[in-house]
Amino acid sequence: MARMNWDAITAIASVISMAAFVATAVYVRGQLKAHEKDRYLAITNELFAMWQSKEFMEAQLWLLHRLEAATWQEFVQVHRADFGEAAFHRVGSFYDRVGTLVRLGMIDEREILSTMGAYAIAVWQKMEPLVREARRIENSVLFDDFELLLPACYECYVPTLGEDAQVKPFSVAQPPDLMSVDELQRSLERGAPVTLLDVRNPVQAARAPQTLPGAVRMLPQEVESRYGELPPDREVAVFCA
Repeated sequence: MARMNWDAITAIASVISMAAFVATAVYVRGQLKAHEKDRYLAITNELFAMWQSKEFMEAQLWLLHRLEAATWQEFVQVHRADFGEAAFHRVGSFYDRVGTLVRLGMIDEREILSTMGAYAIAVWQKMEPLVREARRIENSVLFDDFELLLPACYECYVPTLGEDAQVKPFSVAQPPDLMSVDELQRSLERGAPVTLLDVRNPVQAARAPQTLPGAVRMLPQEVESRYGELPPDREVAVFCA
């Protein structure tokens, strides 16, 4: 009888131990999931904070709409050690970091690229010729993970077209009558009838209060209502920077 009681106690203890083990495993798994979720949220919050920062947005918009160099050599000659080079590396390194985190499985590409994917495509299309030449000259692995990220970006942006789709996101059409600074200067030097219209916003004007001689000052939102103040028989050269 005593032997049977001991066997029963041993069986009960085994069941209790197994239940405790399972409960511990479930608890540990829950803790790991919570830790993984916290880490994921911390990483993605940091990425979005960087992506939305004023400095990053200015650099990205400069690359998308102001970068004109078609080769790395030309880019270096014009932008070495100035804002252009800083923007190139700030933006390229950011998307390269996103690519690294995706490759390591630390973030879900489907969630983060639904916001950033289209911008990554546009930036890469602008930077690609420079990156490929820079790899031959200065850094053979420059932005490798950025490039590896692109198929997933295309899947988010144009899933029905695929990664070989010829898309031009965020392109800005050039104004048909765009005049360079040199062309304007030559026009003024030869006495051409040109009215200068300064439409800089108050912040820009406060930073550089000087304007071109004889320029008419108007805020951008005033141009439509005050356009009649300008001489109708003269060409108007508008500048905002």
